[in-house]
Amino acid sequence: MSNQERRTISPWSTWSKGLLAFSILVITGIVIFFTVDEQSMYISVEDAVSGDYGDGDNLQIHGMVTSLKVGDCVLVDGNFSIKIDISSLILPDTFAEDKSATFTGILQVVDGEFVLKAQNVQMGCPSKYEPAEE
Repeated sequence: MSNQERRTISPWSTWSKGLLAFSILVITGIVIFFTVDEQSMYISVEDAVSGDYGDGDNLQIHGMVTSLKVGDCVLVDGNFSIKIDISSLILPDTFAEDKSATFTGILQVVDGEFVLKAQNVQMGCPSKYEPAEE
């Protein structure tokens, strides 16, 4: 073989490289679109029972846990309360009555009453969700 051997494979053209980069971006966007969960809206118990939100809305609600029973409890904030269906949750060791909790779930109307079908619970203060005081 001589030093002046010719290439038998040509490098990718500029448009081929651009098409490959564009294809990778499109595929990445599609994967992200189908794997990112819908964000839940953080609202108060009062807002949850106000009627502004309806069946199927994904919400995040904070309050004090009361009336704890097998499969459900009531979340209270001031003079307002909402029933929480906790039947599908694995509850943390710290879960108990008279403790604050933040529930994330799907709002449902059952027999004319608002019920949050909880998908997640976090115990403690939701200070990161509260707006800064002016």
